[in-house]
Amino acid sequence: MRTFDLVIFDCDGTLVDSLAGIAAAARLALADCGLDAQVDTAAVAGVVGLNLDQAMASLLPDHDPNLHARVVDRYRHHYQRLADARELDNPLFPGVRGVLNGLQAAGMTLAVATGKSRRGLERTLNDHNLHGFFQALKTADQAPSKPHPAMVLEILAETGHPPARALMVGDTDFDILMGRNAGVTTCAVTYGCHARERLAAARPDHWIDHMAELPGVLGLEVPGLL
Repeated sequence: MRTFDLVIFDCDGTLVDSLAGIAAAARLALADCGLDAQVDTAAVAGVVGLNLDQAMASLLPDHDPNLHARVVDRYRHHYQRLADARELDNPLFPGVRGVLNGLQAAGMTLAVATGKSRRGLERTLNDHNLHGFFQALKTADQAPSKPHPAMVLEILAETGHPPARALMVGDTDFDILMGRNAGVTTCAVTYGCHARERLAAARPDHWIDHMAELPGVLGLEVPGLL
């Protein structure tokens, strides 16, 4: 029996394997500001999911907001440049397209709540031809950053589904806490940016190690995924 009607996905680290591209742009931005030796890829992974202002404040807590703003500006410049040059390798994680196809065929309502900007999300959807899957899209430049519940609450209002019939799926504790703060059930994926131990502290309701396991959480059978 189907246990949910609405699935809300995070993007980076959940649908798309984008950490390498994010980290590359971050390193270039930090180098422009003379800070490249202070932050590694693991540190960048720890703030994926936050909006850029909060991410830079978390990465560089000992620096002032003016420097954070400069790094954010350089990050946007380099990410856009790399994207336009097709130098970002941001593949879909294994099983994502098959699961989206299967959930859509089953009549599920699908949505995205992401720390990306709307422009960045649109680029990702275009690059992977994903636009037809999602009935609601919420980004960090349209609502407060995760783990604030606003994006999830707006999706619930827009789609008309109650919290009890919604599942938030994400790879960071920001995703899980956002879902919990909005009163929806949560599912952590273990293949993304945050380690299992960090995710566990946020107390997700469900776990999956591969996107193809998600239909089972939803009470659905989608053949041919594994």
